[in-house]
Amino acid sequence: MNNLPRKHFFALILLFVFLLVVSLLPMQPKTKKTIYRSLELPKRVVVQDEHAAAEPLAAIKDEYAKVFPDFSGNKEVEFEVSEGDSLSNIFERESLSAAALQLLLEADKEHLRLANLIPGQRIKLLIGPDNNLLSLKVFLDLANTLTFTLKEDQYDAFLETKAGKWRTSLYQGRIIGSFYRTAKASGLTAGQIQQVSVALQDKINFNRQLYAGDTFRVLVSKQYIDGQYSSESEVLAILIKNRNKIYTAFLHEDGRYYDENRQGLSKAYRRFPVNGNFRISSSFNRKRLHPITKRVKPHNGTDFAVSTGTKVYAIGDGVVLRAGYHPAAGNYIVMQHSRKYTTRYLHLSKILVRKGQRLERGTVIGKSGNTGRSTGAHLHYEFQINNRPVDAMKVELPLSTAVSKKDESIFDKKRDLYLQEMGINDI
Repeated sequence: MNNLPRKHFFALILLFVFLLVVSLLPMQPKTKKTIYRSLELPKRVVVQDEHAAAEPLAAIKDEYAKVFPDFSGNKEVEFEVSEGDSLSNIFERESLSAAALQLLLEADKEHLRLANLIPGQRIKLLIGPDNNLLSLKVFLDLANTLTFTLKEDQYDAFLETKAGKWRTSLYQGRIIGSFYRTAKASGLTAGQIQQVSVALQDKINFNRQLYAGDTFRVLVSKQYIDGQYSSESEVLAILIKNRNKIYTAFLHEDGRYYDENRQGLSKAYRRFPVNGNFRISSSFNRKRLHPITKRVKPHNGTDFAVSTGTKVYAIGDGVVLRAGYHPAAGNYIVMQHSRKYTTRYLHLSKILVRKGQRLERGTVIGKSGNTGRSTGAHLHYEFQINNRPVDAMKVELPLSTAVSKKDESIFDKKRDLYLQEMGINDI
């Protein structure tokens, strides 16, 4: 240090002093700097593979409606009918008015489905903020849904029916023991076997005339809704070989069976469901003024002014579809004569048949009366084609024993088609 030149020595002293001063100065705080960046979201991509894309909130709300509040003020209630459930206790449970119940049952007189709910049916209610019933939907079965909607101060009923698909199935066998057991073993149901027996009852005694070794073929049409069998079926054609005889039956469009020669196997239809002299007190009228409600409402049937206890007859062969009591219709019977024809008998004093019973034309099914919402003793009779009411006094009925001349070609084509499906080339 002593040997350094004088000016170098003083330069080092100044540098040392400068560094000392700088080190003693206070530190400046760091300034926080925020950096802004725009975030660009990717466009919505619809996933095409097995992974599901996120659904909009509206779709989730529809599926899980109970999770989300209904800001409209309406309330949806959905449940499955249990044993012992009735419309009246459902209304009581939901605190709905008795007046609404009466209006609903009056609207149901056209369909007769609400008085006898069946366990397993699903029901949806839409209830307004004032606890008034806005709509009721009953899922009757796989094919039918009945909806009632409040319009002004009454309910409108709408029956939605899925046509489904009808497929034919062939059942055949060789009799061992009784015909019933052999037919059951082939796959036919008890109802279908009964159809076969009724169709040929005037030709064959199934208990005495069929022997071991006799054969049968039965062509059945079955209804499927969304791929599921709906339990609805109809026997289209029957062929039984009894020793040296052959018996056939083919279902025609009029709901009756005829043999291969177009001759009828069942009795012709009756025009009237009562005997003797009678007066028609109210005819079929699509714009009739209702005698109780004083509203313009269709009168879908014919009223016979007969006294209480008058015998009521089945107008044709068929099966009892429903029988019971309805607050508006009283004691009633619904008969199915074919896939096409249905008849209804209302306000009866007595019901003499049961649901599922297969009957012949002319069977006494009940007695006229004054039950339900009625202004006096009478019989209300309806005739329906494909579930649509028609004038029973004017509808064209199969009143003869043979296929009509104008329908012969139609019958022959179907007969030949049925034989072909049963694998029969010649009778």
